[in-house]
Amino acid sequence: MPDRAIDALGRFARVVSDADAAHDVLALLADALFEHVCPDGVAVYVLEMDGKLRLSAERGVGPAANLEVDLDDVGTLAERVRAACGPSYVAHLNRPLVAGASLYGDVVMLRKDHEEPRLTLVDGLIDLAAVALSTAAHVELLERQFAELREQQEMLARSEKLRALGQMAAGVSHDLRNILNPLSLHLQVITRALDRGNVADAKESAVEMKAVLHRGLQTIERLRDFSRQSKETKSELVELDQLAQEAIAIGKARGASGGREATIREELAAPPQVMAVGSEIVSALVNLIVNAIDAMVEKGTAIVVRSGQDANTSWIEVSDDGPGMSAEVAERAFDPFFTTKGQDGTGLGLAMVYATMQRHGGNVTLETAPQQGTTIRLCFPVHGPLSGRAGIAPSRKS
Repeated sequence: MPDRAIDALGRFARVVSDADAAHDVLALLADALFEHVCPDGVAVYVLEMDGKLRLSAERGVGPAANLEVDLDDVGTLAERVRAACGPSYVAHLNRPLVAGASLYGDVVMLRKDHEEPRLTLVDGLIDLAAVALSTAAHVELLERQFAELREQQEMLARSEKLRALGQMAAGVSHDLRNILNPLSLHLQVITRALDRGNVADAKESAVEMKAVLHRGLQTIERLRDFSRQSKETKSELVELDQLAQEAIAIGKARGASGGREATIREELAAPPQVMAVGSEIVSALVNLIVNAIDAMVEKGTAIVVRSGQDANTSWIEVSDDGPGMSAEVAERAFDPFFTTKGQDGTGLGLAMVYATMQRHGGNVTLETAPQQGTTIRLCFPVHGPLSGRAGIAPSRKS
């Protein structure tokens, strides 16, 4: 191949490698063919999505080459172009733009004489253009797939936020029900006390109602903060025994409002203070106490709330001598929406307790066995977050 042809191919290869789109490649091909091969006329057609070949670029032939041809009629394209461009063109040559197994278009070159064009240069330029078109098509496909993937990821992220918000809302409503249900009992006490003229008892119940409402409002704030994607409520130093006594009062009232009088014994040992969000810990303890009450099979069932400390933890636990759990149930006890209460349960109580302990850098352990009761212990770090997830011990320790 002469040096000028090699030169032309080299320059064309460098130029088309920088082209951004198929239209640019075809325009560059028309320029190269018109300059180096066929100065009389060049028409480059692109195969579009609807299966038709349409003019993409032309040099020397003008608007007469602006034809549209079905793919099935591509064999007649060159003759139709020559006829449309007038009798001054006496010869034509066409080459398909093919790379791999894909057809991207067709090139028609018209001549006003019968001189044979340099076919090697023609084929070289067209092959380079076809490869560039193939690359551009792959890049476009990858960009489209990436855009679709990004859109799917955004949709998945939005769905996950909605799912998390829904689960949070369900959990908060569960906590609110446990906390606010005793209000009806307090209202009954106030009504009876006022009927008897016992203002002192009415005032005492009103104070307890105020505390319950305060915890309920804090629980609603947790949902509002979550929906706004704001920072978590700030932790503060809290006394676990004080939170336990508050939860016991709410739990007793909750049991009474549901027709179940619960005997709850306190064994509180004043463990060291911990950093925590008090309302969340009260909600977690109320969940555990209500679960113990719901598990009662008879009025004699005993519920014990204990607190204590180990080397680097302060802990509080709720224990009952009820029916306990099987190993299979215990393994799933902390799973969201898992419940053994049928339509009466949401399956969010222990899941919310677990989530609360995770947020506080602590852990929760479950010790239970059939007919041997259940003990759930919440362990809080005194000097830093604890490692590991919730521990489950389905068998009663000796």
